Amino acid sequence: IHNCASRSRVLCTMASQAWVAERAIPLFEKKPGLGAKDIKEFLEDKYKIKINYMTVWYGRQRAADRLFGNWDDSFDWLYRLKAEIELRSPGSVVEIDTVRNGDQVHFSRFFCAFRGSIDGFLGGCRPYISIDSTALNGQWNGHMPAAVALDGHNWMFPLAFGFFDSETKDNWILFMEQLRKAIGVLPRLAICTDACKGLEGAVKEVFPWAKQRECFRHLMENMKKQFTGDVYAANMWPVVRAYFPGKYNYFMDKVLGSSARVGPWLQEHHKLLWARSKFSTDIKCDYINNNLAESWNAWIKEFKVLPLYCTVDAIRERGVIMFEKRRRISRALPEVILPAVIHKLNASSKGIGHLKVTKGMPDQAEVTEIYKNVEVRRHVVYLNEQSCTCRQCQVTSKHCPHVLAIITTERQPDYEKYVDIAYSVQRLRQAYELGWPNITDRNQWPQVPKDFKLYPPIVEKRGGGG
Repeated sequence: IHNCASRSRVLCTMASQAWVAERAIPLFEKKPGLGAKDIKEFLEDKYKIKINYMTVWYGRQRAADRLFGNWDDSFDWLYRLKAEIELRSPGSVVEIDTVRNGDQVHFSRFFCAFRGSIDGFLGGCRPYISIDSTALNGQWNGHMPAAVALDGHNWMFPLAFGFFDSETKDNWILFMEQLRKAIGVLPRLAICTDACKGLEGAVKEVFPWAKQRECFRHLMENMKKQFTGDVYAANMWPVVRAYFPGKYNYFMDKVLGSSARVGPWLQEHHKLLWARSKFSTDIKCDYINNNLAESWNAWIKEFKVLPLYCTVDAIRERGVIMFEKRRRISRALPEVILPAVIHKLNASSKGIGHLKVTKGMPDQAEVTEIYKNVEVRRHVVYLNEQSCTCRQCQVTSKHCPHVLAIITTERQPDYEKYVDIAYSVQRLRQAYELGWPNITDRNQWPQVPKDFKLYPPIVEKRGGGG
């Protein structure tokens, strides 16, 4: 191949797929998500030759089979992986759902929540879960649902993930039921989703007591399709960001006054919680978008092309590294409250010169906002209760500007005294204390006695029309 008279000649078909496969294997091992296009560009650049795309595609498949095994056999490996995880991490929840077609048993659904994530969420994270699904890129065009939480550092905390064929309500219900099995019935819980009606219905059915939030970005995308005009862009963002009900009502009146259809449309299509003024004060999270789910999707993006058992193992390995790194960080922090939180409060305290403090009782005071020498709005702060009538303090459990204005009147301000335990170093340590399990290579996974082989999912044929 390398001694061709012209280096621009197309690689001959005979043995070329095997040649590509040999060179694709080390690339795969370093970056499992590489596609045929990426491999083609790499090989053409390195060897200064032209290669037919389909030659690279088949060569890539050969490499994948050698590394991960035959596609038809790959689903059966999930049982051995499940056994290995349960052996190394008792208390993990790993479930495989199947369907029977004639004499064959086919894969249907999968769920995985490692014990380290379950205990870490319950002991170290706020009661807030972001849920979404992303499409797989491999030979099976299924979906990967995921539940992601939030630690005190506002870092994404992977809680659970799985696989199913499509985002139907039934699939989402089974995923949510497994999630409830893993975390139990929490008295305080908020679940944020996007505009998926099947998921919204599943949350309502399985977690009826949870505060259901929806992503404001999706709401705005839907609103732009129905209504036009600057009045929505100018007022909807102040509406959603307002903690104080009076401010919410002020801007919402402008939105509702722009069209008689807006109110009924919002009530019909977006009746979940999406504005901060409506958020419960016991969740300690003011997120208005489902960005946590987007962070997860980016985190696992390169693994979505692999066979499912390889995807699970690759995500597990990345999680092991992440949990260990964050565990070391948490153990190195001596402070009571996370330094990043204190640093942010220090920075915020430098922009409150427009606030006037009038102290009353030892644990409370009035704080007046002044703009252009005019007193605009006055709030009351109750320090011992860590609350303010603006509600920002209660929703986030961090100091609002009014609380900061009072604390900074002290000679030695003690920011930590009034920050919620959700942002404590101790809670961060609890979140990452156990971590994700280390497991052996697949050839050492336990044998699982069963009287069937698990085949790939049944793919429904879609009508082509005409």
